[in-house]
Amino acid sequence: MKEFHIFEEKINIRFNNPDLLEQAFVHRSYLNENKEVKREHNERLEFLGDAVLELVITHFLYEKFPSKPEGELTAFRSSLVNAVTLSQVAAKLEVNEYLLLSKGEAKDKGRARQVIMANAMESIIGAIFLDSGYVAAEKFVAQHILPL
Repeated sequence: MKEFHIFEEKINIRFNNPDLLEQAFVHRSYLNENKEVKREHNERLEFLGDAVLELVITHFLYEKFPSKPEGELTAFRSSLVNAVTLSQVAAKLEVNEYLLLSKGEAKDKGRARQVIMANAMESIIGAIFLDSGYVAAEKFVAQHILPL
């Protein structure tokens, strides 16, 4: 199994429930090939993390640019909350090293992998939110995504 404690050190967050972090890296395809693994895939965490990420980014932009109209704020947000940006952050954090994928998905290094890595980032944010709360998730986003 992957050594997720190394990822915890990399992001400077210690999980109270390490299973949440591991789940953030489990792609549905991995479970299809590994029926003996009794773990959920990361899609529900991704769903939650997407919402947390949008809220953190939206709040940041709302505070940082008080005179900007909604349309411009939306454009700023969509430049930060997209597969390209999130997969860049995932690459920087070496998320790919921890992903649990099927053999077929593991071979694909193209656009599909970029989307999987972006989705994993959202799952990680969801896992942080569930494990440590909004402030910890906000801090993670501020440290790794907002600088972009």
